[in-house]
Amino acid sequence: MPVIETIQFRKVLNSHVEFTNEFIIKMQDGSIGIGSSPQGETISIYEDRKVLSSPKNIIRTIDSDGYLGRSLDQAAFDQYLQQRIPAFGRNNAYALSLAFYMAAGTPLSLSKSWGHGKEMAAAPCLCLNILNGGRYAYTNPVLSDFSEYIIVSKSHNLEEVIGNHNEIQRTVKERLAGQSKVVVSGNPVSRFSTTDNRECIEFLFGILEHLGLKDRFDLMIDASAGDLWTPEGYRLTITDHSLHSEEGFHIYWLNLIRQYGIRFLEDPFREEGFESWRNLATSEHACKIIGDNFYSSDAARIKEGAANQCTHGAIIKPNQSGTVTAVRQAIEAAQRAGQIVITSHRSISTESTFLSNLTCSFGVKYIKIGPLMTDYSAVIRLNEIIRLTGGGPCS
Repeated sequence: MPVIETIQFRKVLNSHVEFTNEFIIKMQDGSIGIGSSPQGETISIYEDRKVLSSPKNIIRTIDSDGYLGRSLDQAAFDQYLQQRIPAFGRNNAYALSLAFYMAAGTPLSLSKSWGHGKEMAAAPCLCLNILNGGRYAYTNPVLSDFSEYIIVSKSHNLEEVIGNHNEIQRTVKERLAGQSKVVVSGNPVSRFSTTDNRECIEFLFGILEHLGLKDRFDLMIDASAGDLWTPEGYRLTITDHSLHSEEGFHIYWLNLIRQYGIRFLEDPFREEGFESWRNLATSEHACKIIGDNFYSSDAARIKEGAANQCTHGAIIKPNQSGTVTAVRQAIEAAQRAGQIVITSHRSISTESTFLSNLTCSFGVKYIKIGPLMTDYSAVIRLNEIIRLTGGGPCS
């Protein structure tokens, strides 16, 4: 089994040009692995807000706990890291787990190392971030209470889908350039004639219709409704300042689903609004209710939520799980429960391609990726998917 000889760290830049921790693990056989963690801006109640442990202290603790010079496999190291998450922080634990995996595992053969079938899986359908709302709106920012308006490809043909994506993005940018602007959290965003989230849907649908592409994509909305929750109810503070009770917000979503045929709805309620999740997921409509912050990529929560019919699917973000082993368990729990699995990037990312390997290894049908035109790390992950699936154009 692998034996860790040394652990070092350095600071590297993430996609927001901020320094983040990267760990370097060297094994006694000379193999080396590196790992750094992405981060989210809109994060769940289950994620770390702030952890004070320095990388030096974390490495000292691992050494004093006897994990340097000891034979251990990925599962054993990850079990230790899970126990230390309160002290190390989830993102640091994930970075260490990934570094161990890269040093001791076979990163280009996840399906082989985890006992799955053929490595050349079909390319996943892309969930492409087109409009951003909420308080962290950077790419095609619009006045909206909801974080993301996403188009979900119905095709696995990456060349075709990316060509369509580029045409949509170009048209979106041209049309938003002519819209009036307001400032939200210090960012200028485009607004429409009214302060109504429906206008964002209609704007995007209008472009898809204009380009003749409406039948090639489904619509997905990431509401991140935990950020809208107040002790009084769900307040739409960015648009019309309306206040909605749990029941009222259920009706709000049903109206949008039925009016616009929304196919995927992510985090429509706060993390602890279990009854609201179940009521919407079991209502008569074709929309798939997807848990992101609701599950925070935790296998036990996914199993419980699926058993209680709270969702139809789960977003999987590796750093939320905390370790390589835990993210594998989260995907397997979702698949066993018959849930739609959607792997996902984070809004503050690094250039790691582990998400691409994970997606292809487990035959995950969907991946949230992007924004492709403003975050090149997303292009790096997409290129890795092309390599793993043969999904790009060939000469």
